[in-house]
Amino acid sequence: MTDVLRLPEVAEPLVSVIMVTFGGGQTALQAVEELIKNTDPCYELLVVDNASPDDTASQLKAGLVGATLVVNRENEGFARACNEGAGIARGRYLCFLNPDAFVQPGWLRPLLEVLEEDPAVAAAVPLFLHPNGRVQEAGSAIDADGAAIAIGDGGDPEAFEHRFRRTVDYGSAACLLVRADRFAEVGGFDPRYSPAYYEDADLCFKLRARGLKTVFEPRSRVVHVRGGGSRQAELLMIANRRVFADRWQARLDLRRPLQADPSNPRLRVAARDADALDRILVIDDRVPHYDRGSGDPRMAKILAELVDLYPEARITFFGADPINAERYAPPLLELGIEVEAAEKDFDRWFQQRRYHYSTVLLSRADNVERFDRKLRLTQPQARRIYDIEALSFRRLAQRGHEAADRFRELELIGLAGADVVFCVSDEEASFARELTNARVLILPMYVEPPDSSPGFEERDGLVFFGGFMAGSGGPNEDAAVRLTNEVMPKLWATMPDLPLAIVGANPTPAVRELQGPLVDVVGFVPDPLERLARARVHVHPIRLGAGIKLKLIDTMAAGLPFVTTPVGAEGLGLGELEDVLVAGDDEQLARLALALYSDRDLWQRVQADLLEIVRQRFARESFRATLVEAFTHLGVAPPVKPLVPAP
Repeated sequence: MTDVLRLPEVAEPLVSVIMVTFGGGQTALQAVEELIKNTDPCYELLVVDNASPDDTASQLKAGLVGATLVVNRENEGFARACNEGAGIARGRYLCFLNPDAFVQPGWLRPLLEVLEEDPAVAAAVPLFLHPNGRVQEAGSAIDADGAAIAIGDGGDPEAFEHRFRRTVDYGSAACLLVRADRFAEVGGFDPRYSPAYYEDADLCFKLRARGLKTVFEPRSRVVHVRGGGSRQAELLMIANRRVFADRWQARLDLRRPLQADPSNPRLRVAARDADALDRILVIDDRVPHYDRGSGDPRMAKILAELVDLYPEARITFFGADPINAERYAPPLLELGIEVEAAEKDFDRWFQQRRYHYSTVLLSRADNVERFDRKLRLTQPQARRIYDIEALSFRRLAQRGHEAADRFRELELIGLAGADVVFCVSDEEASFARELTNARVLILPMYVEPPDSSPGFEERDGLVFFGGFMAGSGGPNEDAAVRLTNEVMPKLWATMPDLPLAIVGANPTPAVRELQGPLVDVVGFVPDPLERLARARVHVHPIRLGAGIKLKLIDTMAAGLPFVTTPVGAEGLGLGELEDVLVAGDDEQLARLALALYSDRDLWQRVQADLLEIVRQRFARESFRATLVEAFTHLGVAPPVKPLVPAP
C-alpha cells in the first residue's frame, strides 16, 4: 500500500461511499486502496470514525487525501454513524461500505444499472465472497424467527444458482447501495439496533413496506473478510433479532422456521423464494440458443416475456442438456431467471425442490419422457402447461422412423397431464383439442418488423435460411441439398448467374459440400436480418418437419418474399398467397421462385401482404396476451403491465 491514498476530485459525485470505522485502521486503508483502484471517479468518500480505541483516526487522517473524515468522541453505534455520514453526503446514491470489504474490478456499474433501470428498486447488493474465493453471501433471507440466512454460503461463485439477479429480503450493509432520497424517507438506519446487527435487514424491510425492492446483483463482487464472532457479538445479534422479529412479526408469520434443519437445501430455497407467491418452472431441452433454431428463439422470448409480465415471480429455467449453457445463460441470469443446466443428476435437483413450484411449463415430447414422472412425484401441487412446440411424431412418421409411435404416446402423456396446452399452429391445435379437455392456445413466435424494408431493386440473389442443429439427415439439411441439387439447376437454366447464399448455424458436412461458384455456404451470422434484407427471394423446399417454421416468420418480418412447400407453409396463415408461394414439386418451386424474382409488381404485392400477416398474426401483443390468458387460467393474477410495453 502507498503511504498516502488520494481520492478523486469529483465536483458532483453520483455516489457517496460511507465507511464507518472502529479500530482496524490499516485494514480500512487497504479497503480504500481497493476502492480507488477498482472504481471510476464518480464518487466521494466519507469516513466516520466511531471513537476507535486505537490510533485508527490518526492513521486515516494521515493516510487519506480528498476524503471527508468525521471523528466521533464516543462510539455512536453503526446505525447512527452511517446516518451521520448520509447527512453530509452529496451523492444521489449512498454506498455503505465496511472497512473490511474489498471491492473488485467493475463492482459499481452493475449496482448502478439495477437502480437506474427500475425506480421500484431502492437498494442493490453485490455477491460477497470469502477471502478464499467461495461465496459468502448471495443475498440474504429471513426466516420465521427473524434469523438471517446468508444464501449460498460456501458455494461456487460461478454456479448459475448464485449468478441470477433477484429481489432479496435484505443485503448486508458491508456493501449496500441505496437511493439517498429513499434512505432519508424511511429515516435511515434505526438506532434501536445499536451498537450493531439487523439495522440493514430492518432498512430493507422498511423499504419493502413502501413497495420498494432490494436486489441482489451478482455481476458486482466484493470480498468481505468478516472476522470470527465473539460471544458478545453473538449475544448482541440474538438480542437485536428479537427486536427485529417483534417489529416485523406480521410479515414473518408468513415464513417457515429453519432452525430445526438449517442445512436442508429444500428449506433454504423456500426461504430464498418466500415472497415469490408465483413460482414458475420452465423445462426445455437446453438453455435457449436464441441465435439458432429448433424452437430455441421462441423459448427465449417466452422466458423474457414472463419476466416482464410477472416481475415478482420466481422463474426457474431447467435445461435437460448443459450444452453451451455458459454461453447462452448470461442473458437469462441478468433478467433474473434462475438457470439450471443439468448434468444428468435430475433426481437430486427435483428432490431439493419438492413442492416448490406453483406452475410448470414443460416443453417438447422428449422432456415428457425425461421429467413427467419426476414432476408428478415432486411437484404434484403445480398446475401444468404442456408446450407441444412441434409434433415430433409427425416429422418422424414422414421419414418412416420407428420412434414415431413412441413419440405419439409421449405427446398423449403430455396432453393428459396438462391444464393448458400451447401449440404453434392451427393444425397442431386441432390435433390437441381432439385429445384433451385442457385449454388449448396457439402461441407461435412473435417478430417485430423493422420500420422499413429494402425494395425490389435494392435486393439481389436467392437465400436459403435455416439452422442445422438437427444434424445430418435433419429437415434443413434435406431442404438445402434438395434446393441446390434439384431446384437451382432449373433456375440456372434461365438465369445462369443467379447466386444462392445458404445461411444458418451448424452446417453439416453435406451442406458444406454444396459450396460452389454460385453457392455460398455462409453458415452462422450474428444478425440474420441483415442477410435476409439483402436477398430478393428465399427458397425453402422443406419436406420434413412439424409445427410452424420460425425461419419463415423471420423471413416475412424482413420483408423478404419466399417460396416453400406445404410443410413449410403450415401455420403461417398465407391464405390466397399460397397460390404464388407454395409448391409441391421441384419444377413448380423453380417456376414460382423465378416469377417472384423477375416480376417487380408481384414481388411488391407479396412483400406488402407478408408484412401485414406478420402484424396481424405474429405480433408481440398477441404473444403476451396468450401468455397472460394461460397463466390467468392457472390462477396467476393478471399482470399490471400493459400488453404492449415500450420497445
